[in-house]
Amino acid sequence: MQFKSSNQKLERAARTLEASGDYRVFRKIPEPFSRMDAGTPPDATCVAVVDVETTGLSLADDELIELAILLAWVSPDGEVLAHLGPWSWRNDPGIPLSPQIRKLTGLCDNDLANQAIDDEKVLVLLDRADLVAAHNSNFDIGWFDQRYPQLADKPWACSMAEIEWAQLGCDGRGQSALLNQHGWFANAHRAGDDVWSLLWLLKQKRSDPDGENVRSHFARLLESAEQPSMLISATGAPFAAKDELRGRGYRWNVVERVWQKQVRLDEASSEMAWFQEKLLPAPTTKTVTAAERYR
Repeated sequence: MQFKSSNQKLERAARTLEASGDYRVFRKIPEPFSRMDAGTPPDATCVAVVDVETTGLSLADDELIELAILLAWVSPDGEVLAHLGPWSWRNDPGIPLSPQIRKLTGLCDNDLANQAIDDEKVLVLLDRADLVAAHNSNFDIGWFDQRYPQLADKPWACSMAEIEWAQLGCDGRGQSALLNQHGWFANAHRAGDDVWSLLWLLKQKRSDPDGENVRSHFARLLESAEQPSMLISATGAPFAAKDELRGRGYRWNVVERVWQKQVRLDEASSEMAWFQEKLLPAPTTKTVTAAERYR
């Protein structure tokens, strides 16, 4: 009872500070817990929220040091009906960690010695999921596809790229910053902590940009994942157009050697018009699904 009473006093103090208008108060997200009413998964979309920590950015030269998964069952309107996890595993990379990675993650070589990811368990969890979600899927998906190629057709969604955070009144797209802007804070740069805090972020609600609907961010992410998008390639664009393409949001594909950008289908016509306006060659287009979007 003393713990509850202390929290009530702190909450009253926090509300007093907020009411003054001179302070913003961040609340720590709850400690991880599982919720599965009746012990049976509901009939809803199962989303695997995932995160990895690595020794660096190179798939060819670096190694996984931590992997985490949380399963959430989400209704069509974006409500989390149940969730299990997170499960988190450490992995011995066989090489000393760099000072930068030690500082970023708080892990040291002794924490990872003789540790291994339970690949069989990971496959069971991911196979159960209808959709995999991460906050930077462009990064995470490469590590998963490299280690688990049998799941290379699994649909993915990215909460950083597919939610229009700026239109929702948020500054930046970093997970910690977004949590702060919803009044919360959490530990960061540990895989288990990150999947739990991402679940918490996606459960938060805000009005749509038109002010009509108040929805969870999970609802927005599921809506985006269900819709195909269009990959636009500036094929034949002259070198001199690189700055305009970059300014328009196109990114250089090193492998295909072309400037590319993914847009929603309803944005494609405006992109075509922009190419005409700039007197650039007509781009090539390809419709992509959630199973292709980050691969």
